[in-house]
Amino acid sequence: MAQRLHQSRTARTSSHVLAAAAGLLAVACANTAGQAAETGSGATSLADLSLEELGAIEVFSASRHLEPTNGAPSAIFVLTGDDLRRSGVTSIPDALRLVPGVQVGRVDANKWAVSMRGFNSREANKLLVLVDGRSIYDPLFSGMLWEAQDFLLEDIERIEVVRGPGGTLWGANAFNGVINIITQHARETNGTFTSFSAGDEERYIAAVRHGWRPRERQDARVYVKARERDTGYSEPDPAYDASRDVRGGFRWDWGNDSGDELRVSGDVFEATTGIRETPTLVDEVKHRGRNVLAQWAYGLSRDGGWQLQFYYNHVDYDSSGFTQERDTYDLEFQQSLQAGARQLIVWGGDYRRMRDDARSKLAGFVDVLPARRDDELNAVFVQDKIALVPDTLQLVMGLKHEETDYADSQWLPNVRLAWTPTLEQTWWGSVSEATRVPSRLEADLTFLETIRIGDEFEAEQVRAYEAGHRRLVSSGLWYDVAIFYNDYGSLRTIEADGRLGNLMHGTTQGVELAVRWEPIPRLRIDTAYTYLDMDLALDPESTSLPASVDVHEGLFSRHQLTVRSIVELGPNLDLDATVRYADELTALDTPDYTQLDLALSWRPRPEWELSLVGSNLLDSRQPEQGFPFSSTGISTEVQRGFYARAVRRR
Repeated sequence: MAQRLHQSRTARTSSHVLAAAAGLLAVACANTAGQAAETGSGATSLADLSLEELGAIEVFSASRHLEPTNGAPSAIFVLTGDDLRRSGVTSIPDALRLVPGVQVGRVDANKWAVSMRGFNSREANKLLVLVDGRSIYDPLFSGMLWEAQDFLLEDIERIEVVRGPGGTLWGANAFNGVINIITQHARETNGTFTSFSAGDEERYIAAVRHGWRPRERQDARVYVKARERDTGYSEPDPAYDASRDVRGGFRWDWGNDSGDELRVSGDVFEATTGIRETPTLVDEVKHRGRNVLAQWAYGLSRDGGWQLQFYYNHVDYDSSGFTQERDTYDLEFQQSLQAGARQLIVWGGDYRRMRDDARSKLAGFVDVLPARRDDELNAVFVQDKIALVPDTLQLVMGLKHEETDYADSQWLPNVRLAWTPTLEQTWWGSVSEATRVPSRLEADLTFLETIRIGDEFEAEQVRAYEAGHRRLVSSGLWYDVAIFYNDYGSLRTIEADGRLGNLMHGTTQGVELAVRWEPIPRLRIDTAYTYLDMDLALDPESTSLPASVDVHEGLFSRHQLTVRSIVELGPNLDLDATVRYADELTALDTPDYTQLDLALSWRPRPEWELSLVGSNLLDSRQPEQGFPFSSTGISTEVQRGFYARAVRRR
């Protein structure tokens, strides 16, 4: 009954949301048109960058060398730091809702499911996430624990989102896409930044950062951040999913006139998140960690240069089921070489060593054997970018060889072609392959000390065919469209004897569209639409339940639509309105839904910014994502929320 009432309420809400959004945009247009008439040609642009300048932003993740976004031969989208500030989001998963092709579902108040091109769940394992090139992908289960990954969003310069396999450049687990979170150079954060937010769902977020110049050619910053989230709505009560988090870190940058750049940064954190294991068992999961990263680069540009990077990462995870301590050491080198007038060769290698201790709290029944394990990763790659016709037609060919202790040697190729008939548009196409290697639990989980479920489990495979077109139609209109067809093999299955197999195959296909329109200087409208279709099947020899196919096919929204309007109501007053629609999730019996977020920001003085943010405003509570294999019987929903924020920069 509750479900039917919720579906009815959602349907009524959806029928009115377009009218509400249209009314909001009409009022905004009328207001900004009047202001434009008053200010004449001197009206300021909505954002710091024009559409031409946004297209010229140089990205690194698509080709491992700097190139303009508009010319990249891949499905890439960039979220800028300005996007994060204006939208009022408080987490990376919420920010990723603005990107076409990315599916984000809130599992409960502290957990998210994030994926690209299908296979979404809390345990989504086909997406690689980097922070300044440091992997935060968790090898315990081959996925992301987003509740343990928080950031000072004001320190982020941009988020590069590459949809589609990135194995040739980033390794075996860049299966369906890569997210690279790139932080600002320390010179961009000089001075003192203080912020405090308080609300009903985000109980508080407090942050302080200080940046300074220790010596000539040096810049540094330190920060500390703490937050606490309220619980979500669950049936039956009590709620269980509150969370709290505290972290701090630093960054130091140095450079000289010769082109040398040196950067050292690090973070330490502790997070506690609530989880319900059974209808009667509520527990807390503790996440602790620390990391340090050092980069030395020389002349790293689109024409040449090299970079040497080392990072150390420690993770301490303690839940009701498992504990894990893991140390990761990673050394990576890459170089760009100009080979004649028409070729740019990028090559490099990576060595990673991981030492972990993973233990089950149900020892004797469920174990991780061996409990202690040392693993290595060795990889080399090369990519050749050839200008078949200078400034017009480019061919990119790449290959990576990777060896890990969890799978056989992997060869990961790609071929890409980009045609730029004019400076305003690019056509591109690609064929690429990627793999996802087994996780620690898939390889070593053992029942009754004798039954190893992953003895026969091998790497999953995908071959992807992609094409796209992006164009700057005018100074106020830009679009980017990508189509794809992914052919999967050796997908994971759970066979009748409880062991893991690679006995599922299938395809996904879809369209991803991004449109940015600035009808007048003070109004910008961003639209992101995604269509996805999936067709999976078990191999004839599989003994897995046919329903497992239905689960995978029902964990994504076939249609997703986001419309975001950014309005400058005045010289120091901004309104950001985002309407999101997501189709139903049949595997979770979650109906389609429409949500509205509003963020109003006022800058009474240059050093002050005051904001009021409302999220999920069209319904008091809304289910988004759940645990498809959960036995708790608990329905958790995202609640409507408000928070106020004050920021001071000096």
